[in-house]
Formats: sequence, structure tokens, C-alpha cells
Amino acid sequence: MKKKISLLIGFIICFNLLIACNNGKQINSDSNSVEFKSYSLKGIKSKGKLIMGTSADFPPNEFHVLLDGKDTIVGYDISIGKYIADKLGVELEIKDMEFNNLLGGLSTGMLDIVIAGMVNEPDRDANFTKSYDIDEIHKILIRKSDKDKFQSESDFNGATLGVQTGSIQKNIAENIEGSKVKELPALNTLIMELKTEKVDGIVISKEVAESYEQTNDDIVIVEKINLTHENGGASIALKTGNDQLTEYLNEIIDELIELDLVEKWKAEAKELSDKEIKND
Repeated sequence: MKKKISLLIGFIICFNLLIACNNGKQINSDSNSVEFKSYSLKGIKSKGKLIMGTSADFPPNEFHVLLDGKDTIVGYDISIGKYIADKLGVELEIKDMEFNNLLGGLSTGMLDIVIAGMVNEPDRDANFTKSYDIDEIHKILIRKSDKDKFQSESDFNGATLGVQTGSIQKNIAENIEGSKVKELPALNTLIMELKTEKVDGIVISKEVAESYEQTNDDIVIVEKINLTHENGGASIALKTGNDQLTEYLNEIIDELIELDLVEKWKAEAKELSDKEIKND
């Protein structure tokens, strides 16, 4: 009888220990769920790769060139991505997507970060770093034939302004009194819409507008209009809740600004973009 009681007590003790161990593992797993995901700081270092999403139709931020006969994505946003990857000691993988699909790539975990001239907006479901491009100005591109017609914001009352889907320029265009806003996913499509008189202007960042103006003889910038956004310039986007990586990237951005590297890379990208235009 005593033997049976001893065996029963032993079984109960073992069973309770097993439950305690499993519960401990579950608690530990839950508490570290973000920390050990593939898109987290530890996850990126573990897999040896930083996956960066961008939309490479936005010179000088990101654009395509032929280097040694190979299609290559370049630009100052790309230089920032490479700098971050070097700091992490990992390789950089770039995924070129439509701008309005980038945040979806973050939410599914397909992308680790997005660097694409994206500005922090309250309705965007993502973590954002501090701005790396603080003094960003936005311009309006118009047809050269309309340069006398559109010279001030008030001239766009009743006009249709094109913007890239999901971009900050939508909010800026909506603040131009009396204007109508048309969203399209690709900037190249917007340029064609402008040329075929389906939109009257395109709201776009200054550097990008200058690149497209040089590429196309029949479109110009409205020089007297300088548009800004209350949330500042471009930031790096990450999956919501990825706080440790956000803090780490903020430290890198401080370093980039202190060393004036963003402005250096921007000038280099602008020069390369201008060179590509001349070669075309």
C-alpha cells in the first residue's frame, strides 16, 4: 500500500513539474515574440540579411540605372540602407515594389524596413524613425504650355492634381483649395497623365520633380510654389511594435545627420540621375 502511495505522489510531482516547465516556456515565448521575429534586430542579425522595401521610380531617392550592363537600383535611400546593413554586419536585399504596397510588406513580415521617401502619417500602421531628410520641399509639375496659367496655389482652384497612391503628397494636394486629387500607383503613369492632359499638375518632392523636369522637355516646375508637410521629411518605416530596431535606427540617423552623409549621398545620387538623363 505504501509503495502505491509513493508512486502516486511521485507521479503527481512529476506532472506538476512538467506543467510548470511548459508554462515557463510559453510565458518566455510570448514575452519575446517581437524580439525574435525575423524582422527584429536579433532576427535580422541571425538570418544575416536586411530586407529593404522601396519603390524605385523616385529619383534621386531610388531609381534604376545600368551598371556594367546590369539593371541596378541606386539613390540616396539605397545608400542609407547599405549603411544600416554594414552597421548590422549583414547583407542588404532590396525589394522593388509599388509604393502603396510597401506598408503591406511590413505588416506581413516580408520586409524588415521600408526606405522610400516615406513620411510618418498618423493613419499609417507602422513604426517610424525620426526623419533623415528634414527640410523636404514639395513642388508641382505642370505642362510647359501651361506655365503662364499656373503660377500660384490659387491658380489650381478647380484643377486636377495627380499624386502617387499612398504618398504624403495626397495630403499636401488636398490642402490646395479647390483642387481635385487623382491617385495612381506609379510616377511614370502620372507623367503620362500630365502629358495627355488627364491631370493638370503632379505634386511631388522637389528633388524628384527636378529629375523629371530634366528628363522631359514638355513639363516644368512651378517655381513660385513651395509646399511642405507638418510631419517633416522622410523617415524609415518598420513593422508596428518593432521598437528595439526603431531605437537602433534612430541612433544611426543621428550619426548620418551629424556626419552630413545624407546630403552627401543626395548630391551624388542627383549627379548620377542627371548623368543618366544626359546619356538618354
